[in-house]
Amino acid sequence: MRGLVAAAAVGVPLAVFVTLSLHATREIAVLIGAAVGLAIFAVVATQHDAHDEAADAAWREAASDLPPVSDRVMLERMQVSLPGPEKSRKAVPTARHRGEATKPGGAPGSTGEPR
Repeated sequence: MRGLVAAAAVGVPLAVFVTLSLHATREIAVLIGAAVGLAIFAVVATQHDAHDEAADAAWREAASDLPPVSDRVMLERMQVSLPGPEKSRKAVPTARHRGEATKPGGAPGSTGEPR
């Protein structure tokens, strides 16, 4: 909400100034005011406040049993290297099992030309 108020407080007077002082068309003035207002909104909306810092501190306190980030990366890598369940075989027969001839290139449906 604070970002919208700040954007409107700067964007609207800027658009009026550009229209009256610089004699720009309304469309151009609105476009300039909106662009500056959007930039101000982005800056104000990404600022941290005391509520964000309190939430971060509460999270750190609640998650004290988690390993450090470097250990989590190592654990994730180890988990990736663990073998998973075997994939079940498809019940759909291939062209070789149906007795159809394969095209040149090895696989059914391929042209044998590199892509």
